[in-house]
Amino acid sequence: MKTWVKTLLICLAAELLNFVTAFLFYDTLHIPLFFDTIFTVAVTFYCGLIPGLCVGAFYNVISTLSLPLRGYTFEPYIFLFGICGMLVAFATWLFARNKEEFKISLGITVLYLVLISVVSSAFAVISSGIIDYVRFTLAELPDRLAPVKNFTDSFLSLNFSLLASCFLAQIPVSITDRLISTFAGYGVYRLAVKFLGEERWTRL
Repeated sequence: MKTWVKTLLICLAAELLNFVTAFLFYDTLHIPLFFDTIFTVAVTFYCGLIPGLCVGAFYNVISTLSLPLRGYTFEPYIFLFGICGMLVAFATWLFARNKEEFKISLGITVLYLVLISVVSSAFAVISSGIIDYVRFTLAELPDRLAPVKNFTDSFLSLNFSLLASCFLAQIPVSITDRLISTFAGYGVYRLAVKFLGEERWTRL
């Protein structure tokens, strides 16, 4: 199979699995985390930066367009969260491009994954905070975005500014979500190497 065809199929599978995972844990089980970047992380490890960026960006296109089918009001601003997905892919790639170092020891692997989680959390807090700030100035955040909305309301009740509240509300959710998703995504990547063979991609 040609490399680009294999990469395309992997990306399509990752998009579907991101959607199914997020739907299962967030919409169905109502776990207050998103889990929508596990396979974005895996694709970035396995295929490189460009495929990771594509998966991170287009997941939010699928998620937004499917809102009415899932019983929610169509909210076009959710398209903007594709920026967050792309930043997660970029943060992952910053470390994943040096995968030989992941093989040094389990401790080094864990350290790198924690670093990825920290950097991607920072990116997610800043980008999501700005998006929510813009959204909050236009209308109320929908209840389905709890606990982010609940955290935001809590900080507002403590007389924090709206912008500060939007940033602070993202911290507990983003840090927890990024830590779990990064480790899970790396696990999926290791399974892909085992069953699909060693990846072949450039550092671009």
